[in-house]
Amino acid sequence: MTSIESSGIIYTASCADSSKQLLGVQIQVNGPFEGNLLELAFPRWVPGSYFIREPIRFMQDITAIDSEGNKIAVERFSHNRIRVIIPKGFGDESTIRVRYKLLSTILSVRSNHLDNSHLHLMPPFTWMEVTKGVSEERVKANHHVVLAHNPSWSSESQMPIGDFEVPPLTLDFIENNLQISKWMPIGRDEFMDGIIESNPNAAISFEVNGCRHKLKLWDAGSHEISQKGINDFVENMKLIVSEHYALFGTPEWKDYLTILHLTDGPRGGLEHLRSQTSMVPRLSLIRENIEEWRDLLSLFSHEFLHQWNVKRLRPIQFLDYDLNEEIHTDLLWWFEGLTSWLGDVLCWRSGAWNDKDWFADMERKLERHFTGNGNQHQCLSMASYEAWIHLYRPHSHSRESQISYYLEGELALFCIDAELRKISAGKSGLDDLMVLLWKKHGIDTSSAENQGLDWSRLCDGLRELGGEEMVIFVDDLVHNHVRPPLEKAAKIYDMEILPKKKEETKKLGWLGITFGVNNLKIKSFQNNSPCRSLMKSGDELIAIDGLRVSDSKSLKKILTSRANTSAKITISSFGTLSQVDVEIKPKPDYPLVFKGKGNDFWKIMKKSRL
Repeated sequence: MTSIESSGIIYTASCADSSKQLLGVQIQVNGPFEGNLLELAFPRWVPGSYFIREPIRFMQDITAIDSEGNKIAVERFSHNRIRVIIPKGFGDESTIRVRYKLLSTILSVRSNHLDNSHLHLMPPFTWMEVTKGVSEERVKANHHVVLAHNPSWSSESQMPIGDFEVPPLTLDFIENNLQISKWMPIGRDEFMDGIIESNPNAAISFEVNGCRHKLKLWDAGSHEISQKGINDFVENMKLIVSEHYALFGTPEWKDYLTILHLTDGPRGGLEHLRSQTSMVPRLSLIRENIEEWRDLLSLFSHEFLHQWNVKRLRPIQFLDYDLNEEIHTDLLWWFEGLTSWLGDVLCWRSGAWNDKDWFADMERKLERHFTGNGNQHQCLSMASYEAWIHLYRPHSHSRESQISYYLEGELALFCIDAELRKISAGKSGLDDLMVLLWKKHGIDTSSAENQGLDWSRLCDGLRELGGEEMVIFVDDLVHNHVRPPLEKAAKIYDMEILPKKKEETKKLGWLGITFGVNNLKIKSFQNNSPCRSLMKSGDELIAIDGLRVSDSKSLKKILTSRANTSAKITISSFGTLSQVDVEIKPKPDYPLVFKGKGNDFWKIMKKSRL
């Protein structure tokens, strides 16, 4: 065991107040200090989620003390920064300890959550970074992370376990009845990406190609987790991981951690350096719940693929990102859309998904695509650039004026893959382009001057595999207000995308309205809705031709056999009743279903690389 060098900064979190959902934090900075101010800044966003979240809003009771416990003046300035007035006469051996508490009540993959059953620690929601008062060399040095938690819990992180002796000034902050876990992250990236999960459940370990994987589970309601579900998931994780390694090669990094939270509904995922936190409804772990099980495997594959596409192949702007300001890139359609497309293809290739899974999931995505109309107003590059103000802040007209770089990026990339295979006569696909770009511009596979991806470098990769024709094709899809040519792409594979053949669909009346949860208040309008100019978001549907509409089930019954008829619809707008005349349409026959056996391009695209 080694002692901590004076240059290191010791970051400590304590779960002593878990019953109050308050996480205690101490940041210990040893001298020497430069000047008379020590300044620290709280991050404003988290890597992988492009939205200013201001986690400092959860901070309270901030103080600063010296090594003797004497209070030192501390003040807030700016929106996310504090400064500590360094007392006169502070020598090189002096120490400043900044302490505060963090309310940790939000259950999401992007935030801290603490209660009597677990801790999920998100570094940018926890640690302030030193920005002034010590040398730049010391700010960039490898820091030390200490967690004090319930003795019945075990803690997991992708950070290397720390072999150092916890100093007395850190122990002074920790209650004696708590257990200590220690890590020593290598560099700022790993420090600010070093999530921690601490709970009573032992991590499950397995190996793939000599690489060790860990699965750390937690159920939000402390419900017993099915051992059969765990076993099934682990076996499918192995299949998916093996397919990733078959494409990219077995990585030099040999450890990967999957944190999986099981909930009563909330879902999400976030990638980290050599780890992920994913969150799904607990019933997803039952493979007989086909849609939920399919989504669980897709989510794991998506976040795992981010190890290559985002964590190692990065936008040039993210090579040295600033967590205090928005960092823009117009390539999120690639970094998220490609990850969605290829992540699902690798599920398919591995056998974790079968043909029915891929077709069913694509049908769901196509319906979302066709019921929106944002392609007329926003292109993929702008949707990427404006992620900070749009994706996490939808409004009632979002479906009509904006697109998701996840969904539309994935569908565009399906078309790009088909076009690339056609132009290259089957020699190359998007998976080959991804590997090429990662090798040429990844942070662990290229020289410093070649690291990072931008539009120019992406075009160079397209030219190398498909010539100038590919660059022109992709440029049109990315920079113009167009829908991806999905049906043309399907034909390249000798497939068709056809409407569903359901007689009742033709008879069922359609209003093209999306309602809120558990009510009939209008949330948004779908593409070509007959109600668009007659109603507005927030209006509540009351009756159709005098028949009371109580819920979505009664609405469907009333609309049965009403296609191509007119009706008087009663609505409530700000508490006032009125009637509007609506021409009820039949439900649109969107092309949602893939048909055909597929040609060699199709077979190559979905064929395992193992």
